[in-house]
Amino acid sequence: MWTRITDLPGLRSFAGQNRSLGYEGMMAIHPSHVPVINEVFSPGPDELARCAELIAAVEAAQREGTGAVAFRGEMVDEAMAATAGLVLERHEALVRWAEELPPSAP
Repeated sequence: MWTRITDLPGLRSFAGQNRSLGYEGMMAIHPSHVPVINEVFSPGPDELARCAELIAAVEAAQREGTGAVAFRGEMVDEAMAATAGLVLERHEALVRWAEELPPSAP
């Protein structure tokens, strides 16, 4: 939890460190923190594309009877594909939820 209400650059850095450690989100104590936290913990287009490509690579390897595969210079396996799938599922759920929200008042 970040307690310095007006230090948004510090919050961004702190949130980024937490995300790099595997955290998937964090609590906000002030409304001004919410957009920063959402931005840091939301996957961008590049991350979403990488997740989809990683899953496809692992699925192709499995069809060929291989348990692990080289993907963009890294060894990846079924567990990493499952994690990538969770990222995509969470993103898709948030998109569906946002589409169901009523329009904002002007």
